[in-house]
Amino acid sequence: MSDPKPLLFALYEQASVGCGGAPSLWTHPADERLAANTFDFWSNQARIADQANLDMLFFADVLGFYDVFGGSAEAAVKWAVEAPANDPLMIIPGLAAITRNLAFGATVTTTYEHPFTHARRFSTLDHMTGGRIAWNIVTSYLSSAARNFGLEEMIKHADRYERAEEFMDVAYKLWEGSWANDAVVQDKAGQRYARGERVRPINHCGERYRVAGPHLTAPSPQRTPLLIQAGWSGRGREFAAKHAELIFIAKSNPNEIRQGLEEIWTMAQARGRDRDDVKSLTVLRIVTAKTEIEAQRKYDELQSNYHLEAQLVSYAGDTGIDLSRYADGDALSTRTEGLTSYMMRPDGSGKPLTAGDVRKRFANVTRGTDLILVGTPEQVADCIEEHARISGTSGYMLNPLTSPGTLEDFVELIVPELQKRGLYRTQAQSGTFRSRLRDDRSSRLPSSAYGASFRQQ
Repeated sequence: MSDPKPLLFALYEQASVGCGGAPSLWTHPADERLAANTFDFWSNQARIADQANLDMLFFADVLGFYDVFGGSAEAAVKWAVEAPANDPLMIIPGLAAITRNLAFGATVTTTYEHPFTHARRFSTLDHMTGGRIAWNIVTSYLSSAARNFGLEEMIKHADRYERAEEFMDVAYKLWEGSWANDAVVQDKAGQRYARGERVRPINHCGERYRVAGPHLTAPSPQRTPLLIQAGWSGRGREFAAKHAELIFIAKSNPNEIRQGLEEIWTMAQARGRDRDDVKSLTVLRIVTAKTEIEAQRKYDELQSNYHLEAQLVSYAGDTGIDLSRYADGDALSTRTEGLTSYMMRPDGSGKPLTAGDVRKRFANVTRGTDLILVGTPEQVADCIEEHARISGTSGYMLNPLTSPGTLEDFVELIVPELQKRGLYRTQAQSGTFRSRLRDDRSSRLPSSAYGASFRQQ
């Protein structure tokens, strides 16, 4: 039997007081998220993660308040549900400067950004981080975000993905095709920085974008940042099979995860990609201590500082369903442009949950279908090992219940136990983020990737 392969591990974060894991737990006496507007808070998190050899610090992001619950943003502001939302792209450069190996993932929507400025921003980040940057591609689901960008209503789900496809084409043309591999010569004696004839405009003229180019930024270490995607709908899986190198999975059932990954891998292979080109991170929450009794005590303390209304505000924003208007026995409407997978029964029946189902699901410290493990380091490691074996996930995205307490507990208690089992690396990885995930150690998109088709010959 071959030795186990180390899993990938990342820390999930948001540049806000209320993180998406359990947004009301900033009220816990040991939580420090009220300092989220300070660089000290983020530098502490990044240093811990870097020293512990985590693979990535990942930032989710939103562009509007969660204003569905009760018909306004009042409850979201009260509970700081993914609010107030700062810009993670302004935080990452500072964190990159104080860390050596930690990679950074940033969420940016294709719905409201423009591909030209987006491509320049991420090329700059790739330069400044030495190739330690990843882009989490989202299409946005908040109606409040749509209004913030001058739209009367949210763009339909299918249309958002069509927009995303053209956005990707423009970005690939800029990142991969505008500057040839031999364009930059940096010749002081010959007084030439680059060969002008090898830096080309892209002249993209599409349904939604007209971009002349050339790309303003010289080729960065990865050119295209590592691509992350979180869609789990049918259309989302198609998008992942075409573009994603790392999939973010907010599910707990290992068999459901395996089924979804197998579908994505099959579609990716049909496009000429290798299965191993598409890796995954599953959301993980932990409550751990040296004894079961102490772990349960920690969980009980979390529960005593947990507030259902805050979680329902988050659920309403994610799905577009205002639970305050539903009685327990009412089935949820599926006529929404939100995250419909959060509204369906987990039994595969295709039927929606009732409002009572949702309230019961969120009565305790959890987030619906996400994975939460409570116990000693040995018990938690046992569960991680078994879950990874069944699900086929490449690793886990640690979603903090308290900050920095969850990360500190993971590093101090869980990491040594995982290392004993060969499931967590003992040495830091260097190089670009993409090179660390690939057997060939290449920093560039593989030739089989869709984005590689836009390269200059």
